[in-house]
Amino acid sequence: MAYDASQALGAQEIAGSLVNPKGFTKRAAGMAVGGVVGSAIGSAVMARQQGEATTGAVELPKFGRVGYVAATADEIALVKTKSGLLKMKLTDQVLARAPRSEIESVELDKGVLVSHLKVAFTNGVLWQFDVPKANSKSAQKLTQALGGNVT
Repeated sequence: MAYDASQALGAQEIAGSLVNPKGFTKRAAGMAVGGVVGSAIGSAVMARQQGEATTGAVELPKFGRVGYVAATADEIALVKTKSGLLKMKLTDQVLARAPRSEIESVELDKGVLVSHLKVAFTNGVLWQFDVPKANSKSAQKLTQALGGNVT
């Protein structure tokens, strides 16, 4: 079943993808490999990095371990998710949104297990996300819908 944030956005979604905060995958892998000590250090690093998020119309806020980036004809937005029984569920809470006219560039750097999505805005703000392999195809469609490059 595909995700659709149209209700939360108040407009028809044309593309979207589940994403993780930038660096989340490395921190999660570090916690698994490092055991108890690595877990404590990784948790401290994650909390500090996520706490540095700022507020504002296009600043990327703290959104937990999974969010949903969606595009409509006029805007891009980050929608909050919550854990469901078997998979993530979208909420009606939009954490950040910006007009597509303010997007300077969109790049998806494809990796074997994790891809990296970057959305740069004309005012210098940069949204960066990790995209797990399971969401790579939806991230490619999102990137293409926004006129970006997949490398």
